[in-house]
Amino acid sequence: MIIYFNGQLVPAGDSIVSPLDHGFLYGHGLFETMRAYKGRVFCLEEHLKRLEEAADFLGWPKIPDRVELSMAIASVLSENHLCDASIRLTLSRGIGAARPDPGSCGQPTVAVYASQLPTPLSLAGGWHIAIVKLRRNLSSPLVRIKSANYLDNLLAKAEARSRNAQEAIMLNTDGFVAEGSMSNIFYVTDGRLITPDDDSGILPGVTRRIVIELAQTAGIPVEMRQVSLVELTSADEIFLTSSIMEIIPVTACDGNPIGATPAAGAITAKLQTLYRELAEKE
Repeated sequence: MIIYFNGQLVPAGDSIVSPLDHGFLYGHGLFETMRAYKGRVFCLEEHLKRLEEAADFLGWPKIPDRVELSMAIASVLSENHLCDASIRLTLSRGIGAARPDPGSCGQPTVAVYASQLPTPLSLAGGWHIAIVKLRRNLSSPLVRIKSANYLDNLLAKAEARSRNAQEAIMLNTDGFVAEGSMSNIFYVTDGRLITPDDDSGILPGVTRRIVIELAQTAGIPVEMRQVSLVELTSADEIFLTSSIMEIIPVTACDGNPIGATPAAGAITAKLQTLYRELAEKE
């Protein structure tokens, strides 16, 4: 695999992250995960804009501009002959003192790698989700940025896996539904599409926004608000969204079946089609 690392295309095994890099020492980093269709990255500008806003929020003095990052991504796709691919762009605060002093850091460390996705990407007929113990902290500003400090997500995912579920769903510290460890969540009740709002302790996902817009255009009523666990578990349909997996139907929550059939519900299936059509057209 050829990756982009600090301005150069190199074999993945030849890139070296300094032990004094603050991404390594403290998880002081940011990332974006994107998907390419036929060699074109879907919603690239929106992903890069979110990255810039997060870096600004963290007080980073400067990151590579969108032109440089776009060229880095394109070069990795080209060098590895990838078309339908998953792309990971990671920025760390860079090399600094061996103490938590971000002001000591120099230029950010930049890495881009990509891997081929199977076509079509199999979701194995839908996923099982588990409501986990760990909660999203509404008082933490980090819930709204895609930080490399990802231990909460990993712990949640590990609990879900131990319960034979593919994804963890976290409540927030007020007891309402927040999001998955690596996804946003939607559910359908009586023909209405409902998802936790931006104040529920979620990362406002790029795919989430597109799904909301597609539903509104298709005449599906959409509600963004606080969501109780009882509402979620009694839903007609549930699905997850992520840039790589697109729209993932959920067939069971905590071992209990969702909806009347084991397949994707009607609204989930409609949005899957609309999303794929848009992604492949862009």
